Amino acid sequence: MFPYGSFFTYKDFLEGYHGQDYMGTGQFVFLGVALLAIVLVSVFLRKISHRKIDIYLKVLAIVIPLLEALKIAIESYYDIKGGHGFNFSGLLPLYTCSLFIYTLPFAAFGRGRAKECCLAFLTTMGIFSGLTNFVMAPILNTYPFFNFHTFVSLNFHFFMTFTGIFLIATGYYVPKWADVRRALIPLAILSVVAIPVNYALSAHYGWSVDYMLYYSGNGAPVLPDLANALAGVGARPLFTCIVFLLYVVITTLIVAIIRLICFWKGRAAKQSAKA
Repeated sequence: MFPYGSFFTYKDFLEGYHGQDYMGTGQFVFLGVALLAIVLVSVFLRKISHRKIDIYLKVLAIVIPLLEALKIAIESYYDIKGGHGFNFSGLLPLYTCSLFIYTLPFAAFGRGRAKECCLAFLTTMGIFSGLTNFVMAPILNTYPFFNFHTFVSLNFHFFMTFTGIFLIATGYYVPKWADVRRALIPLAILSVVAIPVNYALSAHYGWSVDYMLYYSGNGAPVLPDLANALAGVGARPLFTCIVFLLYVVITTLIVAIIRLICFWKGRAAKQSAKA
């Protein structure tokens, strides 16, 4: 029924798949449908009650971690059974996108500052990280479009993007300038874990890991060349600092765009009221 193997076929048993679906027809169709769905749902449900959004966040906070845990468990079982060992590079949830798993429960069930920080992340860097990872889906280098692992990964990043935009469109949480600082708190907390793990596994054990792009910048434009250049002069920690600074810049730009949209929206409403 499916090319290369069944829906649940493990990567070692795929027949003739070598990343052909990356930027293939299936991905373009998914992108088109996903982006259209994000826009239409956010527009048509913009007046939905915040109580219903609370329910949406709570369901998502349970379903997303369970699906991700199931994917990790299945992949790890076959990796270890096949003699590959645990896939630290692909499965250990220490990437920027992994923050979707960690921030959702606080956004859904938390209160106070913890909830604010997680909502600030979801409506800023959460949108950026989710969008870049389902537009340029690295999972398609390993698994074809019609596969369980691809299904989980693409939907994970779709909901990461959709959730942030949906929260803003409904007015549930609209980032203000103070949210630049709030959004960076979850990033900083995960960085405290990801950075030493990067250096321990890559520098000392020679394993290819690059959590949050802090070690090699793999998959991003320009960053790998910069990482290699700075590593060549013994300044890789400087590269790590530059990547975090990029997170600060991106978060600030996203908040600036949102505030500008809010400004023009408010101005248009005032002019409409006068008329």
